[in-house]
Amino acid sequence: MLRVSPGVMADDLMETFQVDACSLGTLTGFYYYAYAVLQIPVGTLMDRFKPRRMLTFAAIICGLGALVFSSADSLSIAAFGRTIIGVGSAFAFLSCLKLGTLWFPPQKLPLVIGLTLLLGTIGGVSAGYPMGWLVEASGWRHSMWLVAFAGFLLAVLGWIIIRDKAPPILEEAILKSHNDNDSIVQHGLLTSIIEVIRKPQSWFIALYGAFMYLPLSGFADLWGPPFLMSVYQLDKATAGGITSALYVGIGVGSPLFPLLCTRFRAYKPSVFIAALGALVLLSSVFYIPFLPLWLLTTLLFLAGVFLGGQFLGFSMTCALNPLSASATAGGFHNMLCMLSGVIFQPFIGYLLDSHWQGEYINGIRVYTSSDYTWALSSISISLGLACFVVFFIKEKYSI
Repeated sequence: MLRVSPGVMADDLMETFQVDACSLGTLTGFYYYAYAVLQIPVGTLMDRFKPRRMLTFAAIICGLGALVFSSADSLSIAAFGRTIIGVGSAFAFLSCLKLGTLWFPPQKLPLVIGLTLLLGTIGGVSAGYPMGWLVEASGWRHSMWLVAFAGFLLAVLGWIIIRDKAPPILEEAILKSHNDNDSIVQHGLLTSIIEVIRKPQSWFIALYGAFMYLPLSGFADLWGPPFLMSVYQLDKATAGGITSALYVGIGVGSPLFPLLCTRFRAYKPSVFIAALGALVLLSSVFYIPFLPLWLLTTLLFLAGVFLGGQFLGFSMTCALNPLSASATAGGFHNMLCMLSGVIFQPFIGYLLDSHWQGEYINGIRVYTSSDYTWALSSISISLGLACFVVFFIKEKYSI
């Protein structure tokens, strides 16, 4: 929710801070700057320390960041708030990934990740219609105060509920199933990082993830609602609700694609199908004007189902690396995925500004359908590149 919420606040934020689309993309991108930079350090910490403490700490930091952002009276303070939110969020998924490797055998990890992301999409959906309605009803500042309170509540619940590892008997069985001797822990944290990044396959898998993540960071997280509000003349809540169909689809696709992997006994066919399907469906949304709203929502939902296949990249990189470096490997992969947000949120804003016709309404720049088609073409190109990268990935499916 914290990552996605600026999408339904875009006009309010541009009006509050008097910025253009490129500057708004840069502001929201501060989340990704912190998130991406911290992925490998957080991954190595996660391989050393307990996920329960990390998750509790992360929730508190996210709550503090939301408070700073909601109270900002200048662009620099708002950027600082987004940075704090990015710092806290950097721990969230890697903690879940580490818990998954500690509690489940490797062949179950894709499904565990898929189910984790299914639950995670609740945040994306909540940042759609519910958040859009809340922003319209009480303003973006009050909405972020409520989100901050939710973060502090999650910190308390996480400390009470989460357990760091499985019981001894189950833990022994899991270690045997991973066939791992923990040699990397014995050589230290730097060796863990080198072990991951020296493998070309780690880079190819991460590049696939980065290209596949761009529809989320570039469209669903920020430019999707403004696109729908401009092209289809929708209000914030409706535009946010339709955009959230993408997250609902991801929630469905995330656990489905691991089952497809099991069917194929391979990762590569599944990740290629995911990229190709997302390319066709999202390009239809970008290039076919004035679709019926039911069809638009359906296309975004189906695109989300295919985008759910991108998260197999985490299972692939964990299968490529030892159990003792699982969070480091996941952190490296996630870092490159988040870099798509760092680069492309402001880049899409730049493309919008470069194609802008000079029209203002109430001091806010107005972008046309052709402006958005031009800017969002970068997402279609990235999905085409994801299809291409699959051919360089070597199969390493664990039965």
